[in-house]
Amino acid sequence: MLKYCCAGVVVLAGASAANAYDLFTDDAAFEAAILPGFYLEDFDGYTYGGFTGEDLTLEANGWRYTIDEAGTGSSGLWSGDGNMSTNSALNYLTVTFDPTADKGLPTAVGGWFFPSEINGFYIPGPMLLTITYDDATTDLYAWDPVSDTDFRGFGGTKPIAEFWIEAPDDIATAWPTMDHFYAAEYIPAPGALALLGLAGLASRRRR
Repeated sequence: MLKYCCAGVVVLAGASAANAYDLFTDDAAFEAAILPGFYLEDFDGYTYGGFTGEDLTLEANGWRYTIDEAGTGSSGLWSGDGNMSTNSALNYLTVTFDPTADKGLPTAVGGWFFPSEINGFYIPGPMLLTITYDDATTDLYAWDPVSDTDFRGFGGTKPIAEFWIEAPDDIATAWPTMDHFYAAEYIPAPGALALLGLAGLASRRRR
């Protein structure tokens, strides 16, 4: 799942997505649809280039997950000014949830996911999000964020094992970046879940 062109993202997602989730584009609406005791990580304690480790495990309110990266580029994470990204534009971010945490696996995730340029600032471009459930099935979601606070949230009945965040390189080189990240338990609306379609070298970390 490495660096598809923009058109390739849409084709792949359209062919593979099962859409076992309700989609949220509004932060407040998402928060109203999850149980209290969620974990919201804003990465406020991180500074530009202040974290360059291989992975990062975070835990709060009974939830625990590890942020890592994968791909063909140089290894390591890289923190922006209050967000988390990868050292290499060739890689994507992976979030792996710990089923042994007090609350187990979440059924809802959400946040700000956007492509950034070499200095860590938002640039226009496509994003690809992959949800892997505990039964090994996956959902793919592709869209073009309009800012670094363009919210996307996903809630359903299936426990989420992994969440991948990719900024495909098309014309411009882009780094996947995450912020304002939720892990939570979803409150499904009465009746069946809606089946939603697809939406539509200044730094040493960048190499």
